[in-house]
Order: sequence, then structure tokens, then C-alpha cells
Amino acid sequence: MENTNAKPTRKWVPFVTYYLIALNVIMFIAEEMLVGSEDIETSLAFGAFYTPYIIVDGQLYRFITSMFIHFGVEHLGSNMISLFALGPYVEHYYGHFLYLVLYIFSGISGNMLTLLYEGISNEFVVSAGASGAIFGLLSVFILFAMNPRLRKLFPIKRVLISVILSLAAGYMDPSINFMAHVGGFGGGLVLAFIMQEILRYNSKR
Repeated sequence: MENTNAKPTRKWVPFVTYYLIALNVIMFIAEEMLVGSEDIETSLAFGAFYTPYIIVDGQLYRFITSMFIHFGVEHLGSNMISLFALGPYVEHYYGHFLYLVLYIFSGISGNMLTLLYEGISNEFVVSAGASGAIFGLLSVFILFAMNPRLRKLFPIKRVLISVILSLAAGYMDPSINFMAHVGGFGGGLVLAFIMQEILRYNSKR
């Protein structure tokens, strides 16, 4: 019998993605236990996004809290399925910490564009959901498609079709905050590119 001192390799786990999903589910259950996740007053009490409260009352925390609030089980389910499908790829590529930074930044970017749009249009609605952050994760797949080592796994045509269809679905549905999707995607893409270049520079050094 041969002895070896080699340690077994530990399986990599996208635990940040799992924690984010768990937090969203916990918040949803809390809403349901109080009055209901589709009740506007309850959603606002839990931190849903509402431009007048931010501009007039300075409730800046809503830029982040609204990312973890959902209206109904269908809204929660569709976003969590998307997060479960996309998150592990992005988390593995950037690492746990940078992945979390990208997720939060994308969600805030979506809310920032929402704030700007509503401030110009003077039309205000209560909005919430993780979709802005998730669209930031989706934008990373464009970088995957442009990476020589990953483009075979993520063909650019397939990625672009997925992005276009995802954005179009939000544009066609008036109940969806389309600005949050666009802002999350754009903000996420910019930050993801910057982080990618920083990682490349550090690896070369």
C-alpha cells in the first residue's frame, strides 16, 4: 500500500450566490408573514424603491434594500432561478468578494437610472426586485464571449440573443421596471470590464 501526503482538493462552492438567494427568500417570507409581498405599504416598509422618499426624505438605503424585495412568488421565483443560473459562473470568474461588489453595484446602477428617469418624467412608481443586479451579472457573459479561452463555451451570437430577448421582455411588460434592467446591465458591464482588466494586470505582474 502506498502512502501519500496529498490533501484532497476542496470542492469550490458559490456560497455568495447561495447566501443572496437565501436572503431574498427570507425577506419574502417575512413580507408574507406580515401582510403580503404584493401589498404596497408592506413593500415600502421593507425598503422598496420609491423616488419621492429618496429625494424628499433622503432614504438612500432604498437603493440597496429594494434589491431584496419582491412582489409575489412568481417575481421572486423568476429572479432566483436567473440568479442560480448565472451567479455561479460570474462568482467563479471574479471570486467571491468582487462578485458581491458587482452584484450590489449593478443593483444600485439600475436604481440610479430609475431615479433619473422618474425625476425627468415626473412619473413615480414603487419598484423592487433583484433583476437590476441580475442583469449586471448577465452583462458579464458578453465579456465571456469575447474571452479567447471562453468564447467556445459562450458563443457571442447566443449571448447577444439572450441579452436582447431578456431586455425585450422587460420592455414589453409595463409592470417591469425596464430602466432598472438597462441601468443594471450597463453599470454591471462597465464595472465588470474594469475589474477584469485589473485582474489581468495583476496576473501579468
